[in-house]
Amino acid sequence: MSAPLSKEALAAIKAAVSLGLGSLRADAPMSLSEWAAEHFILAGESSHQKGGWVGWPFQQGILDFMSDDRIEELAVKKSKRVGYTKMITAFVAYNIAHRRRKQALWQPTDDDRDSYVKSEIEPVLDGVAAVQAARRRGKGVEDTIKYKPFRDSVLHLLGGKAARAYRRITVAVSILDEWSAFDQTIEKSGDPGSLAKGRLEGAPYPKFVGGSTPRVKGLCHVERGCEEAEAYVQYHIECPHCDADHPLAWGGKELAHGFKWEKGKPETVRHVCPNCRESITQADYLPGGWPLAGAWVCKKTGMRYGADRIWRDRMGQPCRAPRTLGVHVWSAYSPQRTWVSIVDEFEKAHRAMQCGDVGPMTSFTNETLGETWEIKGDSSDEHALQKRAEDYPLGRVPIGALLLTAGVDVQRDRWEIDVWGWGRGLESWLVSHDVIYGNPASEADWEPVTQHLQQRFAQAWHGGSLGLSAVSIDSSDQTQSVYNWVRTAQVQITGLRAIKGDNNDSRNIVGPSSLQEVNHRGRKITKGIKLWLVGVDSAKDLLLGQLAITEPGPGFVHTSQQLPREWYEQLTAEHRILTKQNGKDAYRWVKRRPRNEVLDCRNYALHAAMAQGIHKWTEAQWLRLEQTVQPPVDLFSAPAPAAPAVPALASLPVPAAVPVPSFVATRSSNNAFASDEWSSRL
Repeated sequence: MSAPLSKEALAAIKAAVSLGLGSLRADAPMSLSEWAAEHFILAGESSHQKGGWVGWPFQQGILDFMSDDRIEELAVKKSKRVGYTKMITAFVAYNIAHRRRKQALWQPTDDDRDSYVKSEIEPVLDGVAAVQAARRRGKGVEDTIKYKPFRDSVLHLLGGKAARAYRRITVAVSILDEWSAFDQTIEKSGDPGSLAKGRLEGAPYPKFVGGSTPRVKGLCHVERGCEEAEAYVQYHIECPHCDADHPLAWGGKELAHGFKWEKGKPETVRHVCPNCRESITQADYLPGGWPLAGAWVCKKTGMRYGADRIWRDRMGQPCRAPRTLGVHVWSAYSPQRTWVSIVDEFEKAHRAMQCGDVGPMTSFTNETLGETWEIKGDSSDEHALQKRAEDYPLGRVPIGALLLTAGVDVQRDRWEIDVWGWGRGLESWLVSHDVIYGNPASEADWEPVTQHLQQRFAQAWHGGSLGLSAVSIDSSDQTQSVYNWVRTAQVQITGLRAIKGDNNDSRNIVGPSSLQEVNHRGRKITKGIKLWLVGVDSAKDLLLGQLAITEPGPGFVHTSQQLPREWYEQLTAEHRILTKQNGKDAYRWVKRRPRNEVLDCRNYALHAAMAQGIHKWTEAQWLRLEQTVQPPVDLFSAPAPAAPAVPALASLPVPAAVPVPSFVATRSSNNAFASDEWSSRL
């Protein structure tokens, strides 16, 4: 007969059973803003105040966005002093104690991670009772600076420099703090946002949160996340004069609303309403020291999230939350930052910039306004290029253009095709730009593309014509569709190559090739297609130099007056800036405008030309070609009748509703030059 258990043993067993069964008990659902108000406390080295969490009105919405399972991806573009670090720390605690979900939080470097853990996470683990209750303790429990186990969940705390930091973990929540301070690409494995989202696969309620002070325009992860989101919201307050709502805006000299003050007197600052043009001071915005309540309003759709905690559409009716959401909030909303100090910082930064020091203005733009800083890099002026355009018709080969190549950019609903003519020293002429609408996933829709690339172009001054010597088509977006078409069309189209752009700045324009697997109608064909890499940065570098040449001759770029403004804007859509990459200075090409298909087509046509080796041809080779395709005109003979121009399929821009005329090929019956014939001779 065993001895009865002591009171202490019975109490320990009861506590253990209660703890074990506690995991089976579901807590009443609470949003993060509600949970934080009840459980979260301010602690740690970064808090000016200690004690319970009292979120400002604009913070309440961001907290709710974090905990709303309908919002799978949240990008927060923010300035300093808006409490973002505290918000994500509260979110971490909420996932530990309330949701009990596995999560990972990445900082840009291991040092950043160590600092965050010591100043933010450890005080919460020790100071928040709900989190303390969820901690696993005792011998054999692994608890390190990068791994924290809890009952029913774990927390990974990682630095984001190495690709291995994104492997071998499976979580339901991925968080990137200071997202835009991460490298653009993590050890050639992908961008940090994509790698972090990859750890969520299989989660019932996947959640990605990426927040940051923005950095350089065109290279900013968080700006890209906000722009690509379904909804992009700003915090609107209600004007006490007209009752209409509006966001706090910095404004500017060209705008009648926003922040205004007397020059040299920051203390006169006020905010002018865009609706009634009446002004408020910061005291009006902070009655009793507390920010005005308002609503988060989407710039794209008009939907809003207000004090009632319900998403509503433009008409005020309840609606579903967006799956992806971008948020912008800046220092003017924060009670911890005075409007006077914001204006004073700007005036000092402006004076420094006039003296040639852009550092203070960069800091003001990024950290106070919460906006990206646009670096004026090396680029070409589209206005100057269009002004020097020449009076030659599109669809006809000008004198001097001795060989034609095409670059094809494949989009989801269309093909964009530029045909360039090439002469000595890579002097070039834009011969045609056409857009063919269709679905690349449909084999039938490729037929007009095939016909278009088989056409011949009439030459100026005589009745001969030229066909294409080579074609390079991008496979990045519609990979298998392009592979399948190239395999079948190679017998019809001379010099056809499937290509893929490579942003490695040391990659040659004509990079290496490799054999790729093709999946054709469900049948896999190993080594079914040869794929060529294109050094697109090198191609852009070359074009930048060529566009700076002002006189016809080697390297000069000729364009037609028939080209629309949009064509020139797309050709010059990117500029080259100097940035820090892995601690080293490096040049990068970044977009200034969203569309750059013309630039891509130029790069691909250049690849097609250089794949023919024309940049290495001798004068004797050029002379042989010239005598074949553009022999001297006999001045005593009657001029040959002009060949009809090939009708363009479409020109920029083409409205989607306008039907695209079908292609009618024109073929010369004379003994004109055939590009494949010449290629075989060299």
